[in-house]
Amino acid sequence: MVQGAAIALQYALRNSRADVISLLLERGADVNSQDEFGDTALHRAIEQYRGNTAVISLLLQRGADAAVQNVDGQNALHYAAAIANSEAISLLLKQGIDIDAQDETGQTVLHYATVIANTEVMSLLLEQGADVGTQDEDGKTALHYAVTSHNTDVMSLLLERGADLAARYEDDETILHYAVRNGDVDVISLLLEKGADVAATDNNGEIALHYAASFGHTERILLLLDRGSDVNASDNDQLTVLHHAVTRCSPEAVLLLLNKGADANALTKDGLNPLSHMILVKEDDPDDDYLGVVRLLCSQEPKLKLPPSTQSLAINQLGMLACAQYWQDRYEKKQPLLEIPSEVVKGGENAVEMYLAELEKTDSSEVVHRQKICVVGRTKWGKTSLVRSITEETSVLVPLEDRTIGIEVFPLRFTVDGDGNKMKATHHDVTFWDFAGQGVYRVAHAVFFSKRTLYLVCVDLAAYNEILEQAKKESKTQRDEVPQRFFEKHILRWIVLILLRQPEAEFKLIGTKHDEVSDSSRSEISHDIRDRLGQFLEKLDGSIQITGHAATALKKEFEEGLVTTSVTNVESIQKVKNSIKHTITAKPHLSFKMPITYTRVINYILEKRQSVVGATNQDRMDKMIVSVRQLCKDLLKLPDFPQDTDSREILRVLHELGDVLWYKGIDEELEKWIILDPSVVLDLVREVINHKYKEEVDEQYKVLSQNGILPHSLLMTFPSWKSLAAVEDKMVHLFKQLLHRLNLVYPVNDMEAIDKADILVPMYWKTRETPKADLKLLATQKTILTQDFGDSWHVATWRYWLPIVVSDAIFVNFVVKCYRPFVHRSARRAYFESSVRREFRAVVNHSANKTGQYNDILIEVAAPTEKLAWAEMMYFVTDMEKILEKDYPGLTKHARVKRFIVDDGEDRGVNDLMENPEDGKRQRAKARWLPPDFSWFTQCAWKNGGVYEIHQLRHQLEAVKNIVVTSESCRLPRLWTLLYPRKGSHVELRIHSDVSDVSVLYFCPVSSLCSHPQCRGCCRRESSFRSVEIGIKPKDHG
Repeated sequence: MVQGAAIALQYALRNSRADVISLLLERGADVNSQDEFGDTALHRAIEQYRGNTAVISLLLQRGADAAVQNVDGQNALHYAAAIANSEAISLLLKQGIDIDAQDETGQTVLHYATVIANTEVMSLLLEQGADVGTQDEDGKTALHYAVTSHNTDVMSLLLERGADLAARYEDDETILHYAVRNGDVDVISLLLEKGADVAATDNNGEIALHYAASFGHTERILLLLDRGSDVNASDNDQLTVLHHAVTRCSPEAVLLLLNKGADANALTKDGLNPLSHMILVKEDDPDDDYLGVVRLLCSQEPKLKLPPSTQSLAINQLGMLACAQYWQDRYEKKQPLLEIPSEVVKGGENAVEMYLAELEKTDSSEVVHRQKICVVGRTKWGKTSLVRSITEETSVLVPLEDRTIGIEVFPLRFTVDGDGNKMKATHHDVTFWDFAGQGVYRVAHAVFFSKRTLYLVCVDLAAYNEILEQAKKESKTQRDEVPQRFFEKHILRWIVLILLRQPEAEFKLIGTKHDEVSDSSRSEISHDIRDRLGQFLEKLDGSIQITGHAATALKKEFEEGLVTTSVTNVESIQKVKNSIKHTITAKPHLSFKMPITYTRVINYILEKRQSVVGATNQDRMDKMIVSVRQLCKDLLKLPDFPQDTDSREILRVLHELGDVLWYKGIDEELEKWIILDPSVVLDLVREVINHKYKEEVDEQYKVLSQNGILPHSLLMTFPSWKSLAAVEDKMVHLFKQLLHRLNLVYPVNDMEAIDKADILVPMYWKTRETPKADLKLLATQKTILTQDFGDSWHVATWRYWLPIVVSDAIFVNFVVKCYRPFVHRSARRAYFESSVRREFRAVVNHSANKTGQYNDILIEVAAPTEKLAWAEMMYFVTDMEKILEKDYPGLTKHARVKRFIVDDGEDRGVNDLMENPEDGKRQRAKARWLPPDFSWFTQCAWKNGGVYEIHQLRHQLEAVKNIVVTSESCRLPRLWTLLYPRKGSHVELRIHSDVSDVSVLYFCPVSSLCSHPQCRGCCRRESSFRSVEIGIKPKDHG
C-alpha cells in the first residue's frame, strides 16, 4: 500500500495535482521515494511548481530530503538552479543543504546558474557562500562556463566575487589560455582589464599568445600584444609565437607578428627557424595559403637558413623547399616572387623546377589562365540553358525532357585586353561543369568538386517569388519560416555542401528566368536572399571551417546580390557573361597559369577530343582512354616540343585541374591508363546513376530503383560499359574498381572480386525522400539475437550527429567505405547490416526521426565479448573518420560532428577525448561506460598507421581466444605467444602446454591471418617486433 501511495504521489506531482499530493502525504506516502530516474517528490515539485513554493514547503515539512540525488547526481538544489527558481533555492538553503554539492559531472549549482546566465540566482548563491572556485570533473569552474558563453556580465560578477584569474585548468592552463581558445575579443579584454597575466605559461611553456597564433586569430594576437605580451616568447621546445603561427597558414597573422618584431631567425631546440619548421612539419600537401606564408618568410632579412634537401623529406616537402630556394634567390635579385600553384608543389622538387623553367621560356602573350566553373542548383532551374547560352553565345532554351543527366561539360575561351602599359592582355580558358540537380546525383557530384573553382549557384526567380507570395498569406509565425525553409533546402544546401568538401570554395549567385518576374519582385528576391545569406554568415560559429579568402569572398559576393538573366534575352545573357568574366579576372587565385608547354599538351588533348565528335561510342572509348606511356611518346613527337620535358608531370597537373583523369594510387593497372576526356567517366557514372531508370518497366530496373542493385548483366548492356569492355581486357573490372574506390558502388553477395559481380548503388536509396520508421535498436531485437547468436552477446552502440545537409551523402559514402569481402551484407534504404555467423553482427541505421530529420547515423555491433564488439566497432568508426577527414575537411571536429557512445540508452559525448586523450584515462575510474582499450579512438588511429596496426593485432588475438573457447572447456591450451617480426612475411605462433614446459611452434604467413574474416583486409606495416601472451580461460570461468 505504501509503495502504491509513493507511485501515486509521483503521478500527482507530474500532473500538478496539489490537492492529491496533500492527501497522499497524510495517508503515509513515502516523501523520499524515487522514480526510475532517481527523482523524488521534491525534484518533481521544483520542476512543476515554478513560482509556487507552497508544495515545496509542504514536502519539506513532511521530511523531504533535499540532498537526495537522482541518477545524474542532481539534488533538489540543482533542479532549482537549473530553472532559476530563487524562492525554491532560498527554501532549500534554509534546510542546510550543501551549496557546493556536485552532480555526476562535478557541477555545482553555481555552474548551473552560470550556464543559464542568471545573475540574480548567481548573486544569491554567492551571498550564501557558494565556492566560486569549485571545479567540475573536467577541471572547469563557473568562470570557464561564462567564458564559453561569451557573457561578460556573468564573468564580471564572478570576478568581483573572487574568481581566481591565476587558477589552473587542465594542462596547467590559466583562464586566459582558455579564453583565447574558447572566448572572443570582449571576453579576453575583460580578463586583461581584471589583471590576467599575459606571461603565464601552461605545462608546455606556452603563453596565451602562442594559442592565439596557433589559431591564426589576428584580433586576439593584436590585443595580447597591445597588453604587453612578448612577441618572441618561446615554449619548452623553444618554439616561438611565430613558429606556432606559420603552421596555421594565415599570412595575415604571420605578417602581423613580423611587423610587431617577431624574430624570423629564432631557432627551436632542433635548430629550426620558422621557415624550416613549417616545411618539415607539413606532412600533407600544402595549400596556396600555406605556400603564401613560405613566400612571405622568404622575403625576410637576413636570409633564412633552409633545411637540407635529403631523401628523408616527403615529396611535398621537397616541393616546398624548391619553392623557398627559388623565392629567396628572386628576393636577393630584387625580382618579384611569383606564385607557384599548390598543384605543382605537391609533385615535388622536379615538378617545381620544371614548371618555373617552362614559365620562364613562355612569353606573357602565350600564357593561358585556366579556370573551372561548377554550376549547381535545383533541377529545372535553368542551369543548362544558362551555360549553353553563355558558351554558344546565343539564346538556348533546353527542353525539360533533355535536362542534364549527371554532369555535362562546356568550354569557353576569351581574352581580356591590356591597358597598353603595365597591364597586359590575358587569355582565359574556362570549363563549365553543369551538375544535374536531382538528389540522386549529389553524392556522385562531390567526386568532381575541386580546388581553384568558382561555383555558380542558380536561383529560379519565378520559384522564389512564388514562395515569397505564399509566405505573405501565412500567419506571422510562418511568414518567415516558409521562405527560410525554401532558402535552406534549395540554395543554402548547395553552398554548405560545397564548403564542407572544399573549405576554400568561392561562389557567385545567378538568378535565372528573369523574364518571369517583375522588377519589384526581382528587387525583393535579391534583398531577401542577401539578408538570409548575411544571417548565415553571422552565425558561422565554427560549424563550418572555411578559409579566410573564402569567408571574405562570400561576404562580398552576398552583399552585391544577384545577377539576373533570362535565356530568352540575348542582352541579359551578355550581362551575366560579362559579370562572370569580371569575377574570373578579379580573382586570379582561381586561375592556373599555364606555360606554353602545358598549353601545347592540353591543346593536343583537345584536338584528340574534337576528333571523336560524332564518332561511335566504341571509337570514342578507344581514343579517349589511352596508355600513359604511349601518350607521353606521342607528345614528344609534337613540333618544337622540348624533349627533356617530363610529360607525366604535366599530365598530373592537368588531372589536378580536372582537364584529364589519371587515377594514381588506386590500382597499378588502372594507373597505366589516362582518360583524355572527363566526360567518359561522367558517361560511365551516368549509366550507373540515372534518374530516368525509374521510368523503365523492366524488372531489373525496378530492382535498381528500389534497392540500388545493378546486375552485372544489365550493366554490360549500357552503351559506354559495353564499349569499355572492348577497349582492353580487365577494363570493366578497373572502372568498377574505380567507382568502388570513389565510394559510389560496392559488390553484392560478399564477392571478393568486383569484375563480374553485381553492384549495389546506394544513391538510389534516396533516404531523404522516403522516410521510414526508426529501426529498432539491435539490443532490443532479442529474438534475432537469440536465434543467431544467443542471449549472451554484448552490444556496442555508437552515434554520429551530422549536419542534415550532408548526412545522407556521408551515409552513402559510409555504406561503400566499410564494405569488406567475406562479410555478409544486407542493405535497405535507411540501414544496412553486416555479419559473420558466430562472430559478429552490425547494423548501421540512418532512418528519419519523427520530424523527418536525418542528422543521426547509429552504429550497433554485437559480438560474443565486449572486447570483440568494440574491436569490430573500431573498423566502422575508423572508416567513418577517414571519410570525414578526406572528403569533408570543412566539418570541424567538435562543432558539427558530434560523436557519442550510447550507454544504456544515454548518449555519452566523446569528442573531447580526441583532443585530450588523457581525459579517457582520467575518466575510466568514474566512467564505466568507456569501452575497453579505447586508445584507438583517443589516439586517432585512422591518422596513425602504427596505432591502427597494434589494435588490429589485439583484435585478432581476441578473436583467436574466442575461437578456441567452448562453453564447456578449452579445446586448446590457454597460453599462446605470438611473435610479429619487423621484417619478413611470417608470424611465429607458440602454443604452450598446460601440463609441461614444452611448446608447439608454428610459422604462419601473415596472409593466412588476413584470410580470417575478422582481419578484414588488414594491410600491416612492417614496423616492429612484438610478443604478446594470450591468457585463454574457459567461458564458464569468465
